[in-house]
Amino acid sequence: MYASLRGKIMRSRCLAPLAGIALNFAWLGSALASEAEGGGHHLNWTDFGLRTLAFVIVVGILVKLLKKPAANFLNSRREEIQRLLAELEAKTAEARNEHAQAKARLASLEEETRRIVDELIAEGEAEKKKILEAAHREAEYIQQQSQIAIQQELQAARDSLKDEVAELSVAAAQDLIQKKIKAEDQQRLVSEFMTKVVEAK
Repeated sequence: MYASLRGKIMRSRCLAPLAGIALNFAWLGSALASEAEGGGHHLNWTDFGLRTLAFVIVVGILVKLLKKPAANFLNSRREEIQRLLAELEAKTAEARNEHAQAKARLASLEEETRRIVDELIAEGEAEKKKILEAAHREAEYIQQQSQIAIQQELQAARDSLKDEVAELSVAAAQDLIQKKIKAEDQQRLVSEFMTKVVEAK
């Protein structure tokens, strides 16, 4: 805002002498026109030379007066443009720096995401391995317990079968003995048993 206000002041200072020059030329032209009308078509070289000299003097004065303000205006304008260019370069460098930082952060974020995903996959694989190992151990334990239970059932069945065979054998032997042994044989066997018992005492 300050720069634009300063520019307006400088332009008004430069326009004031230019307006004076324009008014001077207008007065000079009107004077020449009135002289041409009054004196016919004859040109007065002395007057023309004086007017030309006056014009050169006015132009010289204007150049002298306007040289420093115009140079100052151009210098200030150049400095303003240089300042704006420097600010633009600084902002461009800052934007590039921020872009590089954002790009680095994005690359770091992608790397961190990839690392987390890899860790999760590794943890999942390890957990899967543990579950499979536990399942294998459980299956082996169940199989061993099943084998033990089967062996126990088989042994119990064998024992039961042996007992049953023994009972059937005893029963069959009793039936056979009862059929084949007569009363006197029984009496003899009892007396022999009694004799052995007495001898044993």
